[in-house]
Amino acid sequence: MSFSEMFRKSSHYLSKIAPLCVCSMMLALRIVLGMFSNFTLSFMPFVKIGFSFLPIVIVAYLYGPVCAALVSGAGDILSIILSNPTAFSIMPGITLCYIFEGVILGAVLFENAQLKRIILAFVLCLALCRLPLNTLVLHFMMNIPYTELLFYRSIILIPFSVVEITMSFLILKAVDKVPILKRIR
Repeated sequence: MSFSEMFRKSSHYLSKIAPLCVCSMMLALRIVLGMFSNFTLSFMPFVKIGFSFLPIVIVAYLYGPVCAALVSGAGDILSIILSNPTAFSIMPGITLCYIFEGVILGAVLFENAQLKRIILAFVLCLALCRLPLNTLVLHFMMNIPYTELLFYRSIILIPFSVVEITMSFLILKAVDKVPILKRIR
């Protein structure tokens, strides 16, 4: 499937009721996980670890890059607004990175949950978004040297990506066994 065809097919899901409902439920789950499952290490406050990637992986697999990007970006914004409504600390650079990660996950995992594709998707997210771009945004926010920040974030994010790959593989295998999700595509 070509890239443009994949984006066209993915955007077409937004006009159907059932996929839109699934995306909405995954958005709600993304918001809850973004508010309650994320944690930062006390000795590295600039590294956030969490499990809010799981709904995005499911949407990316079922409905492709457009839906995954929307769920990822909207989930980031809404989880920030709902977790602290008095102080909006939305960083557009971080939100754009989440949107870009949704596009990458959707482009690589759309209708294909093989382990090698899951590994490729998370390596691309790590190499293109989380390490260089997110670190750059954090560098400007915190005024910490970029290379130092990149080093410390790499120490945590590279090993954690193994956990993300394993969990994504297990979740997508479970999603494949849910018959209703195959019918509402």
